[in-house]
Amino acid sequence: MAKGARGTLRVPFLLTSLILLVLAGVLAAFLVGCVRGMPRFDPSVLEKPSMTSTVYDRSGKLFTRLHAEENRLPVDLKKVPRHLQEAFIATEDVRFRQHYGVDPKAIARAAWRILTHQSFEGGSTITQQLVKNAFLTPERTLTRKVQEALLALQVERRFTKDQILAMYLNEIYFGNGAYGVQAASRTYFGKDVSELTLAEGALLAGLTKNPTRYSPFDNLPAAKERQAVVLDNMVRAGFITAAEAEAARSAPLKIAQPKSNQQPAPYFIDYVISYLVDTLSPQLGSEKAVYDAIYRGGLQIYTTIDPEMQKAAEKALAARLPAGEKDANGILQPQGALVAVDPGSGEVRALVGGRDYASTKFNRAVQALRQPGSSFKPFVYTTALAQGWSPGSVLDDAPMMYKGKIWPDNYNHKYRGLTTLRVGIANSINVMAVKLMQQVGVDQVVATAEKMGITTLVKSGPRNDRQLALALGGMTNGASPLEMASAYAVLANGGLRVEPHPVTLVKDVNGNILWQAQVSRSQVLSPQVSYLMTDMLKGVITHGTGSSAAIGRPAAGKTGTTSENNDVWFVGYTPDLSAAVWIGSDAKPQGQRTYLSRYGIGSGLPARIWGSFMQSALAGTPAHDFTRPGGLVSVTVCSKSGLLPSNICPPEDLVTELFIQGTEPTTACDVHVTATVCSETGQLASEFCPHPVTKVFIKRKEPYAQRSDGRKPADAALEVPTTTCTMHTTAPVEVPVCPETGELATPYCPNPQLKAFAPGTEPKTPCHLHGPGDQPPQSPSEPGQPPANPDENLSPPPSPDQLGRQDPGNVRKPPAQPVPAPNSAAVTKQLLQESPR
Repeated sequence: MAKGARGTLRVPFLLTSLILLVLAGVLAAFLVGCVRGMPRFDPSVLEKPSMTSTVYDRSGKLFTRLHAEENRLPVDLKKVPRHLQEAFIATEDVRFRQHYGVDPKAIARAAWRILTHQSFEGGSTITQQLVKNAFLTPERTLTRKVQEALLALQVERRFTKDQILAMYLNEIYFGNGAYGVQAASRTYFGKDVSELTLAEGALLAGLTKNPTRYSPFDNLPAAKERQAVVLDNMVRAGFITAAEAEAARSAPLKIAQPKSNQQPAPYFIDYVISYLVDTLSPQLGSEKAVYDAIYRGGLQIYTTIDPEMQKAAEKALAARLPAGEKDANGILQPQGALVAVDPGSGEVRALVGGRDYASTKFNRAVQALRQPGSSFKPFVYTTALAQGWSPGSVLDDAPMMYKGKIWPDNYNHKYRGLTTLRVGIANSINVMAVKLMQQVGVDQVVATAEKMGITTLVKSGPRNDRQLALALGGMTNGASPLEMASAYAVLANGGLRVEPHPVTLVKDVNGNILWQAQVSRSQVLSPQVSYLMTDMLKGVITHGTGSSAAIGRPAAGKTGTTSENNDVWFVGYTPDLSAAVWIGSDAKPQGQRTYLSRYGIGSGLPARIWGSFMQSALAGTPAHDFTRPGGLVSVTVCSKSGLLPSNICPPEDLVTELFIQGTEPTTACDVHVTATVCSETGQLASEFCPHPVTKVFIKRKEPYAQRSDGRKPADAALEVPTTTCTMHTTAPVEVPVCPETGELATPYCPNPQLKAFAPGTEPKTPCHLHGPGDQPPQSPSEPGQPPANPDENLSPPPSPDQLGRQDPGNVRKPPAQPVPAPNSAAVTKQLLQESPR
C-alpha cells in the first residue's frame, strides 16, 4: 500500500512541475518579446531636447508651434530646495532612494488595482516615469510596463539617484507651457526655484498630476487642496512634521500674474489642447501623456481655424466692448466671448474667450456656462413647429397667473393680445414663450435642446431645468457660447446636427496618423421645421429685437438678455456660418449691480458685435438665402385665430404664412364675430337704442388675468361687449331736426329729418338759421321737383285777412311770426308735412 501511495503522489507532482515549466516558458517567451520590441537604451536620449509640435490652420498652412524649449529653464539639483525634492519623492515615489529603478511594493499595489478594475495607473517610480517619456510610447499595455521596468533598471545602473532626480525635475510638465521646476517657479511665483517656500514647493509638486485642473491661475482652491495632499504625504514620509505641514498649509500664496502669450489665437489653441487631452487620453493612457505628446512629441496638429475669421472675431470684440472696470481680482469687466462654427462641417472657425489672454486665461467661449435668456426661446418654438404648430399659429399675449401671481411680464411691460408665433419670436414676447412651453411640454423642449446640442440641462434633483422658467432661458447651470452657436447651426444646416470640433487630424513625428476626426452627424430636425424656424428668426433681424445685427444678407438669429442685464447675447447664423456672442461679468458681487446692469447695456451690444464680425468674416463669401425644402405651402390666414379667414375678418388681420404640408388650417376663423351695439355707448344694443350699428369684434376663447394696475392686452378694446346698453332703457322720442344746425326743425328748414332720441335728450331750441324772413319754404311739390311757379314771390303768402286789408299797389309784408316748439307727435307730423322736401 505504501508503494502504491507513493506512486499516486508522483502524478500531481509531475503535473504541477509540467505546468510550472510551461508557465516559465510562456513568461520567458513574453520577456524575450518585450526585450526584442524594446527601444535601444541610449543615455544621451535623456538629455535630448523635446521636439516641437506644429499646428496648421484649416487650409493646411502653418499657424503656430507648440513647444516647451522656450519655457524650459534647466537648473542644477543643488539649487532646488531640499523640501521641493522631498515633496516630489513623497508624492511620486516615496522609496526612490531605496529601490533600483523598480519598486516591488508599488508594482504589487498597481497590479492589485488592475486586477480589481480600479485603474491601470500607479506603480511607476520616478525613474520609470523618466524613461517612459524619453523612450516609450504612452500606450497602456503590459508589454510597455515591462519594457519600462527593464529600461529603468538600466538607467539606475548608468546614473546616480541625484542625476535621475535632476533630469526628472527638469523635464516634468507643470502646465501653462512651463517644463521643469525652474520654469514653473518663474511662471507661477515669479521667482527662482531656490527661493521657493515649503508651501510654494508643495503646490508645484501637486500640479503635475493634472496641470489643467490644479492650475493656481484658473482654480486656486483646487490647487490648495492638492497642496494639502502633498504636505500630508511629506509628513507620512517623515520629511516634515505635522506642525510644519499645518504652517505651510496656512501660509499665504502670492501667485504671479500670468505673462502675455504672444501665440496667435491663444484661446483657440487652449481649446485645441483641451480637446486633444479629452480625445487622446483613452488612447495614450493619461492626460499627462497627451500633454507630453503635444509639447514634447513633435506632433502635427491640423485644426479648423480660419485665420482671417479669427482676426475678424478678435477685432469685432475688442472694438465694441465697453471700457469697463476692474473687479476684485484685477480683471477688467465686463468680459466677452465669440465663437463661430461652420454649420455643415461642425468645424470651429474662430474663437475668442475673453478680452485679454494675458490677464485671464479663462476661456469663456468654451468653459463659461451662462444664463442664455431669450436666446433659449428658439428651442421652445422649434419644439412647437415639430408638433405641428406653424408661424401663423396664435397665442394670447395677455396677463396670466402662475403659482398665484401674475407671471411672466414682458420686457416692455405691454401685452399685444392675440398674436402669431412669428410676431412672438421676432419681438421676444415672454408671455407667449411660457404659454407655448405649457402647451408643447417642458420635457419635450428639454429633449429638443439636447438633440440640438445643449448638454448642460439638469433634469433631476431639487434644482432642475424642468420648469416653465426654462422658456425664458432660466437654466440651473447655463450654456456655453460654443454650444449655443453649435445648436443654432442645426437650423442653418437643415436640421442636421454635426458635433463641433477644432481638430481634424493628428500625426506623430514620423507622419503616421495618430488620430483622425470621425465627425458625428445626425438628422435631429426635419428640413421643414428648420426652415420655418429660420424664416421666423429672420424677422428678429429685419424688424424685431435684433435689428442691430443686420448685415445686408439673409441671416437669422435671436437676442438674449437675463435679469438686470447681467448677461446679454446674440446668437445668429447665415447658411455658411453660425456664431454666438456673449457679454457679461464673470461674477456678480453680492448686493451689487454689474456694469451692464448699471449702464443699461442690453442685447443690442452683442448684436452689433455679431454683425460687425459676420460682415468681415463673410466678406469673400457670396450672399445667398437659405434653401427652401419641399413640403411647404403658403396659406392666407387670420392673424387673430390662425385659421382660414371668414367673410368678416378685417383685411388688416389677414397674413400669408408658411405651413408644413398637412398642417395648414381647414376651418374658418372663429375669433372674429359680429354684434349689434349702441352707437353712443358701445354696449350691446337694447330695443330702445335709437341708432344701433353692427360691427366686427374679437371673441377670446378664455379670459386673461386681471392685473392690479389695470393693464390689459392692446386688443382688449376690440373684444365683443358683454353688457347691454345702460343709457337707453325706454322708448325713444322722434322729433324733426334741421340737418344743418341739429336744432329743432321749423317749417322754414329745408329737408328736415325725423330722428329718434332718448326721452329728455331731444333738442328743444328751434332752428336759429332758417326763418320766414330768410328762406321761406317751397310750395308743396313732389320731392325733387322745382316749385310750381318759379317766378312767384318767395315770401310766405299773406293770410286772407291780410289780403282784405291791403291797399292796391302798396302790399306790405307781414311781420315774422314766432314758431312754437312742438310738444306732441301730431305737431311733429304737421311740421314734416308743411316743410318742403
